[in-house]
This record gives sequence, structure tokens and C-alpha cells, in this order.
Amino acid sequence: MESLINYFKKMGFTEESLTVFLKQIKTRTFEANEIILFEGQVENYMSFIDKGIVRYYAVHNEKEITFDFAFQNSFYCAYDSFYTRKKTAVYIQAITPCVLHSISHESLNALYAMCETSKKLGQIATEYLLSKKVKREMDLLLKTPQERYEALFTEQSKLIQSIPQKYIASYIGVVPETLSRIRKRIT
Repeated sequence: MESLINYFKKMGFTEESLTVFLKQIKTRTFEANEIILFEGQVENYMSFIDKGIVRYYAVHNEKEITFDFAFQNSFYCAYDSFYTRKKTAVYIQAITPCVLHSISHESLNALYAMCETSKKLGQIATEYLLSKKVKREMDLLLKTPQERYEALFTEQSKLIQSIPQKYIASYIGVVPETLSRIRKRIT
């Protein structure tokens, strides 16, 4: 849980101020390729990735469409389902073995009612997820597939080697053959 503590320490929180929040954290592990959340389920956890990579995808016309990744030392959840308590339309999958530090929806709301620090911690996680979503939408609107690949490569150069090429191709909006051509142009 040290990575989660360090994440919040960088934002000015002391370990003592995190005590109540950290007591509600549940550590969960998933094997590579294991589905963490299935379409039709309600997201019950907001999680911090201590180790691993997760993929968000939807199925349309029997085809998986990858629309996001989350990497270690960042938050992830099916945000809309987590807050609305409605069933999600997405899948979340561990691409690599994952260690997650998760807080349940119920625990987070109970902490909000009794602890100002928890409200601030929840706000930080929420703002992170929202800013990530806006950035992704802008990238899809304004960047070419090659620019999206280059940005992903720049941000996560070591980690994207662990992601199957077909997922990266889907993420940037091309077929795997086009991704191969993009990669050749860059190198």
C-alpha cells in the first residue's frame, strides 16, 4: 500500500491523516487477462493500481473495442457506474497481473460523511478520472492515430510493451496492420 500512501503524500497529506481512509482499503489481485468487471455489473470499487495494467473495452457487433488503459500508480474505475449505481456497459480487464488498492462505494460514502480528509482524497481521485476522460476525448477529436500512438508511447514507453498490439490498435482507432505501418514510420 506504500505506493498509494506515497501518491497522497506528494499532494501534501501526512500518513497520519490517511489512517481512517487506509483502514477501508481492500487489496485485490488479478491474474493477467482476468476480467475485473463485466458488462452488466455495477462498479463497486474505486481502485488505485499498485502494480499492473488494466484495459477498458466494450463489445460492439461481437468486436472488442479498447477505449482506455490505466497504468500503475493511477486510479481507475467504471466511473459512471460507480457514481450512478447503474450497470456498466464496459468490461475492465487486467492485461498483466495486477495488485489493486480498492475502496468500496459504500465505504467511501461513509467516510465522506465523517471525515474531511476522505472528501479531499475522493475529490482528488474523481478529478484525476475526469481529467483523464476529457484528455482522451480531446485526443480522439484532435489527434491522428499516429499522434495518439506517439502520446501513449511517450507517456508509458516501458509499460506498453506489455499490451498486445491488437489492443493498442483498437485504442488508437486503427486495425493492427495500420499500427504496424505507424510503428515502422516512427522507428
